[in-house]
Amino acid sequence: MGINIYVIFTSFVWFNFFMVITILLRKKRAFYKYFSIYTLLTLIVLCILKIFVIFELPFTLSIDSTNIMTAIQSILKYRILNINTAFNFYVGHIFIMFSLLGSIVFAYKSLSNSFKTYKFFNSLPKTINSDINKILFDVQRFTNFRREIKIIVHKKIKSPAVLGYFKPIIILPQIDFTYDEIRGIFIHEITHCKCKHIILKLIIEFIKILFWWNPLVYLFSNEVDNILEFHADKKLSALLNEQEIICYLEGIVKVVKNNHIKQNKLYSAALGLVMNDNKSVIEQRFLMLGERRYTEKQTLKNRIVILILILLFLISYMFVIQPYSEPTKEDYNDGAPVITEDYYIVKDKNNYTIYDNNGDFVQITSLEEIERNFTYLRIMEENQ
Repeated sequence: MGINIYVIFTSFVWFNFFMVITILLRKKRAFYKYFSIYTLLTLIVLCILKIFVIFELPFTLSIDSTNIMTAIQSILKYRILNINTAFNFYVGHIFIMFSLLGSIVFAYKSLSNSFKTYKFFNSLPKTINSDINKILFDVQRFTNFRREIKIIVHKKIKSPAVLGYFKPIIILPQIDFTYDEIRGIFIHEITHCKCKHIILKLIIEFIKILFWWNPLVYLFSNEVDNILEFHADKKLSALLNEQEIICYLEGIVKVVKNNHIKQNKLYSAALGLVMNDNKSVIEQRFLMLGERRYTEKQTLKNRIVILILILLFLISYMFVIQPYSEPTKEDYNDGAPVITEDYYIVKDKNNYTIYDNNGDFVQITSLEEIERNFTYLRIMEENQ
């Protein structure tokens, strides 16, 4: 196994391909009619693996690109500044420096915002509302989630959300929820914790930091948020009856009506009940729950699709895209040194040694080979 710039580039192309497929499928309502949400979760995992698991197999094929890759290579190798004979400054160097600088800035903003947000809510006292605390206690027993959870009710929060992994905090807006509405919300947010969605969100945030200059990453990140909400809804639908699901949806309606609240953006790892104001996404969630579309689909069909995606993922490691280049003289000569007319031969007894024009050793030869291939070289005695 090996790794080089072309292997990395090929992996990046496949990463973008899997992102595009995820974005397109998530928006297709017909997709959920025949396939499970786990197909989209599989695509997310493949995207993550494709960008972090990079290698070249011994039998990997090289595909020469005569247009796109050659153009990209020529652009990146365009020399901007010649500092000295040992180092030239190219466009590729500027891109790498610009990308790294942007990643540092984005990482600082993300970490700083995350730390401040969590510290702020963690510093607030947990709610003393006995009804809310009792509902939380009942839901934790119902979901068998033993980790301690802190409940914060805040007037400037627009939507319920959960943040933190080891010490989760569920934040609630000041909305007059009913018992069943809060119960459904708590089950939804605790499902995020049980399924470790927060870890997945952190990985996606790291990818955004690495590829902040790629607009597809932001679209992909938004769709990952939606898919995780669908997944939590699916888990919830298996725990609640029809009437309880209706109450849960009524709670979401109250949250949507509460969107006049101007809320600062929660940090990237927070998972909100209705953080996305996209009406089509909200309608899709209502449709999926209301029509019980989260019931198990045809498992064979889903397994076949997931298997095809995994096979496609494995196939992506079987070839590498690289720019086409004309073979050099060394290539035609099977890697042997190219001996030009300014080389010379030194005769020492029965040995003949070829040196280059700088006096450096090249190879030892014989008289027969000289008469066959190197008649154009001058021969010198050792004492000359």
